[in-house]
Amino acid sequence: MGDASEDLQAFARRVRRARRERDLTQEALAARAGLSAKHLSDIERANTDPRLTTVLRLADALGASVHQLLSERRRAADPDRAPRLP
Repeated sequence: MGDASEDLQAFARRVRRARRERDLTQEALAARAGLSAKHLSDIERANTDPRLTTVLRLADALGASVHQLLSERRRAADPDRAPRLP
């Protein structure tokens, strides 16, 4: 995997982009996901490392998959970054 802070920033950008693509305010998405607007703001600014349950709730509230929020195409294309499973 890449640098943790880079991964967190990339995740933050994907959440923000998905929210905006769905014309949702931070308050609306936070309400759908059962989060406070401040917590969502911290996630979108990469000021906090969200728990797995929060990632699951965000994906559900956005109608997205966890994979969409966590992955980048460049990683899948780079064999050194994508571990192979048996």
